[in-house]
Amino acid sequence: MTIEQVIGKQMLAFDNRDIESMMAVFNNDIKIISFSDNKILIDGFEECEKMYSDLFKHSPKLYAEVINTIIFENKAIVHEFIFGRNGSDKKVEQVIIFEVENEKISKISIIR
Repeated sequence: MTIEQVIGKQMLAFDNRDIESMMAVFNNDIKIISFSDNKILIDGFEECEKMYSDLFKHSPKLYAEVINTIIFENKAIVHEFIFGRNGSDKKVEQVIIFEVENEKISKISIIR
């Protein structure tokens, strides 16, 4: 599976709030990091699954609108707007840097 396919599966699972499909694209050692201060927000598969499960449960209208995607080596840099996060009507702009190893997402860095 290419990086584009891995990220495409993740984005589709996100928009469908499909926790099983979402977790299928993550490495067991997944880390989610705040890019600005390099703080680890999520450390490991179980924490990641809980975070997304809670997010999906509280965000019935959640979806992402991708503005641009850049593939560079094993990274996908996605500029997007998120709608419906935790029931909010606000549109949130962010950049996500996905790192992919062995067809699984191993690290996500978030710029907000």
